[in-house]
Amino acid sequence: MILALEREIGIRTTRLTLAGRFWRVLRRPNGTVRCGRAPGLQTPLDMLSALVLDTETTGLNVRSDRIVSAAGYLLAGTELAAEPLFDILIDPQRPIPPVSSAFHGIFDDMVAGQGGFAAHWPDLHRHLELGLIVGHQIYFDLAMLGREVRRLGTKLQPPVALDTALLYAALHPGHRHKDLTPCCAEFGIDVVGRHTARGDAEATGRLFLALLPLLKAHGIHTLGEALAFERAAFLQHPRRWRW
Repeated sequence: MILALEREIGIRTTRLTLAGRFWRVLRRPNGTVRCGRAPGLQTPLDMLSALVLDTETTGLNVRSDRIVSAAGYLLAGTELAAEPLFDILIDPQRPIPPVSSAFHGIFDDMVAGQGGFAAHWPDLHRHLELGLIVGHQIYFDLAMLGREVRRLGTKLQPPVALDTALLYAALHPGHRHKDLTPCCAEFGIDVVGRHTARGDAEATGRLFLALLPLLKAHGIHTLGEALAFERAAFLQHPRRWRW
């Protein structure tokens, strides 16, 4: 009786293990999506071409929350485009929490019928092909994009990115704030449409251009030097920047 019971438990355990492995295989991303070729590391900062990106989401949990809005501006050298390349609403296919709607002003009825992430991804990916992304706390946005792409069954190869929050922190080591509004306020930049993807992306682009003279004054002239500079700010307080 005991031996029969042990065999039965063993068989069930084996079945559960095999089922778990099979489920993991089904969920494994099929291929990797890349985002163009970034400029060379020796490219001067004032000669970069980049996409300035911002997203709004249902919340701050990268694993479970969804993107509800995205906007991007073209940055070419020291010029920020007057109009966005895209400014879209995305149906997260789940209710938007009231606390999030109060934050960014996007409600369920606004995204209804706008299409889910899958419908917008081809166009978004086309813009990401610029290869270099600029954003404020951009690694959160990229983590959200990566999670959304993973739900489509593929894996996003993160593009090269410059984070204006990290660059600002590296230039101002004594400052603790990393929010976009106070960072912009120091340079007299008005954030029109705060907590909208379009408004935050535009302000981020203007902030990046305002940071360029300070970066040059610190001996930061190229993309590679800027990436190393922001990396140093991250390593100084890593918990502050992780999502």
